[in-house]
Amino acid sequence: MKLPLLLLMTVFVLLAGCARNTAQLPLNETPVKVSYDYQAIGDASGIRPFLYGKNTLIKFDKGAPALMSIKDEAGATVNYRYQAGYYILDRQLAQFTLSGTDRLVQFTQIQRKSVEVQQTPIAETDDENLSMLPDESLLINHTQKIAANDPIYSVMQEQLLEQRKLLAIAGDNPRYTGKELFNLNERLDMIEYAISQRNRAIVHVYFPFNNTVFKPEQQLLNALLPLARNASRINLYGRTDSKISDEGNKIIANGRVDAAKDFLVKQGVSSDVIRTSSVASGDFIAPADMEEGRKLNRRVTIEIIL
Repeated sequence: MKLPLLLLMTVFVLLAGCARNTAQLPLNETPVKVSYDYQAIGDASGIRPFLYGKNTLIKFDKGAPALMSIKDEAGATVNYRYQAGYYILDRQLAQFTLSGTDRLVQFTQIQRKSVEVQQTPIAETDDENLSMLPDESLLINHTQKIAANDPIYSVMQEQLLEQRKLLAIAGDNPRYTGKELFNLNERLDMIEYAISQRNRAIVHVYFPFNNTVFKPEQQLLNALLPLARNASRINLYGRTDSKISDEGNKIIANGRVDAAKDFLVKQGVSSDVIRTSSVASGDFIAPADMEEGRKLNRRVTIEIIL
């Protein structure tokens, strides 16, 4: 009985390989723009590649194709890892080919003489799986930089240090799982990398329990407003300290982000550049089972993009 089963499995693998090899790149097809950074030949539906620092990232709207393989322009295999909903290739690619069981697509980087700014707005959402970073705005190339001595950097570093300290404390507590600590550390690494590019500021304004009054500290406000009034885009993210979503937390998350927007507009920031989103549970930047961590998770995160 075992031999026929092995033969069937062998035939299945061979058929799968043949099906994979039947996909061909269309001849004489005009490349189609599929993201800010790449154009494609072939069926690229649901695939969005971007440049991010020294890497190319790929976002799949409905999951990666089975038996996915990525090769560079010379035909060499490109390694990748999965993080926060993105496939991060091991380097930045000017051209690469993605193949799966039923598709073959060639992507080529779009060359620009001048930098464009993508104006696609972020839709307001209550999606509890929404992750603050990275979003497509993070993947845009910018020429304007925040000055290295700008006061906003001291605020951002103080906040990151506070979050890192709590993460270190949680690391010594056996009740925290490795997955939870990894996810928090990954989030802080991504925020730290984003601000290191000097084209955006990411700061947090914290709230007391069950409170929606937006009241930033004066040091943060003094550093924030000059940048906010000259921003090309501002993303506001309303968050709670809850692990489970309910109507009350949705109201609180929405109230916090709405209060932040109203405050900034009253301070002379154009409402046209502000985009808001809220999540009623999760999306933490600090350990959720610590009181000090919950204080940091009750927040509005402000991302200012120049």
